[in-house]
Amino acid sequence: MTRPLHLIQLVSEQTMPNLLPILRLRPASVTHLVTPRTAARSRHLGDAARAAGIHLRIDVVNLSAMPGIPETCGAVNDAISQARENGGSPVLNFTGGTKLMSIGAYAAAMQTKIPSFYVDTQDDCFVNGGASPEMAVLLDNDWSFTPLRNQIRVDTLAIANGVERVTGGKSWKDALPLARHLFDHHADEAATHEAFHGPAGIFPHGREPRTPADWVKALDRPIPLPPAVGKAATALGLLRDSGGGFLLPDAPREELQHLAANKVPNFHVRYFGAVAPLQAAATFLTGGWWEVIVAEAMAAAGLFRDIRWSCHVGQREGPDMEEDILAVDGVQLAYVSCKRGGAKAKLLPLLEEVRSRANRIGGTFTRRFLAVCEPPRGRTSTNLQQRARELGVHIVTRETVRSPSAFLA
Repeated sequence: MTRPLHLIQLVSEQTMPNLLPILRLRPASVTHLVTPRTAARSRHLGDAARAAGIHLRIDVVNLSAMPGIPETCGAVNDAISQARENGGSPVLNFTGGTKLMSIGAYAAAMQTKIPSFYVDTQDDCFVNGGASPEMAVLLDNDWSFTPLRNQIRVDTLAIANGVERVTGGKSWKDALPLARHLFDHHADEAATHEAFHGPAGIFPHGREPRTPADWVKALDRPIPLPPAVGKAATALGLLRDSGGGFLLPDAPREELQHLAANKVPNFHVRYFGAVAPLQAAATFLTGGWWEVIVAEAMAAAGLFRDIRWSCHVGQREGPDMEEDILAVDGVQLAYVSCKRGGAKAKLLPLLEEVRSRANRIGGTFTRRFLAVCEPPRGRTSTNLQQRARELGVHIVTRETVRSPSAFLA
């Protein structure tokens, strides 16, 4: 009878090299060698494995803050012995930790002649440690990451990085007709933006009503939209057609009137819930439609899986943030921030935010995109492109979004 597989790993702050072997080998149990800086990652990896349908026992071995070769080699040897005593078949991933830790772990594998490997995220493959021919058998002699691609989802990658909650997002397909119209008819899109955020718009310069009473007044204010846009928005449920013009949806009226006339203990919760559909309508028509175009282009490119539009990311019982688009590219997370842009858009500071939020969700291996429908021109564009390259952010524009190469590395 084949002994159950026991995976031994050096846990890193970047969890991709630790997550991929769990998904590929599907071991019965794991030993994680951690330092004080990486201890929390062991729990995150266990949560990610369970999210992927893999239930395993995890033993944690605590090393010093800066383990050297002898300490790591001894700890790995002990883990190998313990695995064998428990009836398991040990295999070692010596990718993580510092170089000295990797050397110590590799030395232990060579001494004990157990299967071992290195995770090469640069070239999307596993590399044989060379201590045992059994490693090729465990991987069916396929050292690529290809067998992993259908196992990895957005939430698996996020959970491995300590994010507890990732929602499935919204379906963008129903919104495609309106989004395509706004994309293909630039004059209608500009007029729609002006009707909402222009000086005479319903929300001039992006300033929304501040009170329930002011929102009630806004419900009855006609929005001068191009007819094709208004009809498509009404069909989508974003607006209503009064016969004399297009208006914001009327469903929140009774709640807003109640909040305007009474003091309620949970005012803020009810207030934000009431105005949410009104804000959603305005947001979609003044730039949110661009997110749908980008999501559609990503799907058409054939490079991405598990594309999630407008999903929420955060902690189970804590705050979360809505992200424009998240997807999986190969075995990496793809993070996309979408902006309408325009002459007054401040995009340069946004690049740092894109890198920070992408790394928080998917780690440093995340592919980062900033999709700008109306990119800046001249010197501002040059500065934006240069800084984007420095931060590893790929810029997609109106001109490039539908190109087959728009999302290639």
